[in-house]
Parts: sequence; structure tokens; C-alpha cells
Amino acid sequence: MSNSNYLSISDILVTNEKVPCKFLHDLPKMGFLDPSATEDDLKAGTNVEIPLWLAESLYSRRPPLVSVDLPKIYKEAYREILNADACTVDMHKLGQHFYELGCYVAKHDIKGEVANTLVNTFRQRFKMLLSASVSSDSVGAVQPLSTSERTRAAEAATTERALSGWLQRGDCPLQTANMVANHRKRKRAEMEML
Repeated sequence: MSNSNYLSISDILVTNEKVPCKFLHDLPKMGFLDPSATEDDLKAGTNVEIPLWLAESLYSRRPPLVSVDLPKIYKEAYREILNADACTVDMHKLGQHFYELGCYVAKHDIKGEVANTLVNTFRQRFKMLLSASVSSDSVGAVQPLSTSERTRAAEAATTERALSGWLQRGDCPLQTANMVANHRKRKRAEMEML
């Protein structure tokens, strides 16, 4: 997994999400992966939902042991809803790690529409994210946000409070740096010589 972060708790949670896979080869003694299996062996063509980290490792083998299918929240029906109006979707209910999981599964999308949907969804939801970061009613504002959007809104709110506090203090007036002032003097002197 090229974009994984081994020490990140959020990345561990994302890669633990289950994705639908189809096994391409018979796997002996792996029937336990399919809860409905009655045999010890896992047959080729079996569709099973397994954690993303396992699916990625089985997919990266040569030859690949599985083909990874897109989770339902990235399929065409949901993409149409998100492209139409992403602000009406409750991302917390749809998928708490919508953007992060989308980055992982986008490489399994042959048409490349998942990546476009991720960008368009974030563009549409950016205004709502900004209002959540400065809203006084924080519970109502962050309710429909995904986990990463909530994190960004909290970071933006902290930055906004720090900036407001710094501007209200007024004990640190902005001044021109000596290097910039000296540069202006040199430029002026050069212009006068011409």
C-alpha cells in the first residue's frame, strides 16, 4: 500500500474497512474467510468482503489472488448522488473515512471516476466545512461531516481562535523587516543613479 502510514491510527482504521473481493484462484485451507463456506478450501470465483489491508496484499501478489471491487459508496449510484449535490449527504453515516478509503480504492477503478468524485465532493462540501469551523453551533454543524472533515473543521476553528486572539492582543505590531527596508533603499539608490 503505497500511501499507507504504518503508525497512523486513522490509517489503520481506514485499511481495516472491508471491501468486496473476488478470489481468482482456489486457496486451500482458507475457507474460513467466507462465513457461508462449508468446505475448508476457498474456491475460485468466491465473492467475499475482507479488510482492505488483506485485499491489498492478496492483490499485489503475482499472479494476483483476488480482484478488488469498489465498495458500494463508490459505485455509480452513489457517485451520481455525490456529483449532483454532495452537501445533502450525511458523510458520517455514508462512510466515516470516505476520502481516505476512496484514495485507496481509486486505483481499482478502471474508469478513474472515483478520484474525480472525491475531488468534486470535497469542492462542493468545502463551504459547509468552512461554516462548521466558525459556527457557534458546533454539534449541528459537524453532524453530517466525515471523520477527516471533522478533523479539518476542528483544526480550522483552532487556527481561527488563535488568529483572533493574536489580532485582539495588539502587543506585536507588524513592522517591515530590516532586510526588506534595506533592499528598497538599494533599489531606490540604483534608480536614482540611472
